[in-house]
Amino acid sequence: MKPTGRRSSTSRTALLAACLIVVMGTSVPARALDLFTLWRQSELPLDLAPGTWADYRSQVMTGGRSETGLTRVACLAAPRGEPDGSRVFEIVPLQEDEQGNLGPVPGSGVWLLVSADIARREGDLLDLVQEAWQWEDGRARKLSLDSMREDPLAAGFLQRGFEADSVEHKGPATRIIAGRQFLCRQLVLSARDTQSVDLPAGRMTQWTLHEITVAFDAGLPLLGVAYAAERISSRSTFDPPHPRLRPPPPRIRVEVMELVDFGCDATSLLGRGH
Repeated sequence: MKPTGRRSSTSRTALLAACLIVVMGTSVPARALDLFTLWRQSELPLDLAPGTWADYRSQVMTGGRSETGLTRVACLAAPRGEPDGSRVFEIVPLQEDEQGNLGPVPGSGVWLLVSADIARREGDLLDLVQEAWQWEDGRARKLSLDSMREDPLAAGFLQRGFEADSVEHKGPATRIIAGRQFLCRQLVLSARDTQSVDLPAGRMTQWTLHEITVAFDAGLPLLGVAYAAERISSRSTFDPPHPRLRPPPPRIRVEVMELVDFGCDATSLLGRGH
């Protein structure tokens, strides 16, 4: 399709689109990407202090199905010899025991070395990734950044950050996280997209609305996100209407991400592969 209006971003932006979704192939949904979806949003704080970590519980609802997951995102100091300001992000799936305690799935996740330019909140995140390793069953495999850039699907995800057409400020909301109370600011971010394609039977046009509601606090790590809910809805029409061709049915996808625990004492669980 060719765009005929503002082009909204996909929810699978940035680092996890290529790393957790395309590469890991686990049953745990990739949630930390939603954190990076909001990376450019200047209203949100950005905490890149080494050792900060956040655990998120998430749920995705689409097509009558629901999928849940738990993910930890940790920001770590770069290995010795890397440029000042570089950071390592470790993104690992979590598991929950019968008592409700969370722990990392052993030997699984993604290790990313990211340029210091991440602090500028500009450009494409793919261009900031200096090195990437996937860990699975305790074994590491280096990811080719060139192959991710050349892959149409991965590159499309990674090079489009969410840019809101409108930002609405909502009243503060109280959230309890790990036994602590936070009075969070709230935003509603919206973007609209119109695309069309010419077919032998006429023109098909698709309208997409992308909305993200986020609650955040500067006392929380990374982007300060305590809660985020994303809703993407789309509908299509044929012009002129065709008696035998029907446009795709309307689609709605809802994703919810909630912070369940956080801290500032993270240590590497994966490390650089060999």
